[in-house]
Amino acid sequence: MILLIMSSTYIQSQSQIDFNNYYEYYSTGKNLKGKKLKTSWLKKNEVSEIIEEEFKRAEFKWVSKFKIIKIDSINYVNSICYSAKSNFGFLYETSHLAIPKKENRKIVSIYKTQTGNDYSEKIYDINGESNFLKIKTLPNNLHLLKEDVYWYQRTEKKEDDSKLVTKEIIIEILRNDIRTILENK
Repeated sequence: MILLIMSSTYIQSQSQIDFNNYYEYYSTGKNLKGKKLKTSWLKKNEVSEIIEEEFKRAEFKWVSKFKIIKIDSINYVNSICYSAKSNFGFLYETSHLAIPKKENRKIVSIYKTQTGNDYSEKIYDINGESNFLKIKTLPNNLHLLKEDVYWYQRTEKKEDDSKLVTKEIIIEILRNDIRTILENK
């Protein structure tokens, strides 16, 4: 009986966290049982897998991960997932602030707020030299997702999960974001 109540409470508290309120669950470690609170962000390869699944669920065709897309005569970007038939894909801004901020869900990119460019990617030549590709305005058929908004937390104590945005929750938030983008495509 106690186990049933505990699992019911866990499921209820976890299901209450969604894209509207998940920033309210950002923890600084207070009132947690675990001693080591870790904040992490979804990685590019994890996000590309999820996008690919959602593209296919929405019946997009000719879907590929990590495709090089020509922006103009000299600029190319690496799309983390792209539907060639629909000519639509996603880029992933792989930067984040130390502490997540809710208002970052509303901005185009963190990079844009700092430089005025929608997107930047570090490009290496064959000799190992690098420079930054800078795209002032992304074309409409490339949607930028920001690593910064797909954060989650954990401790070494499983019972803390009911008070935190877990990886499972943030993956569901990402899935919902992608579904919304694809529905409006």
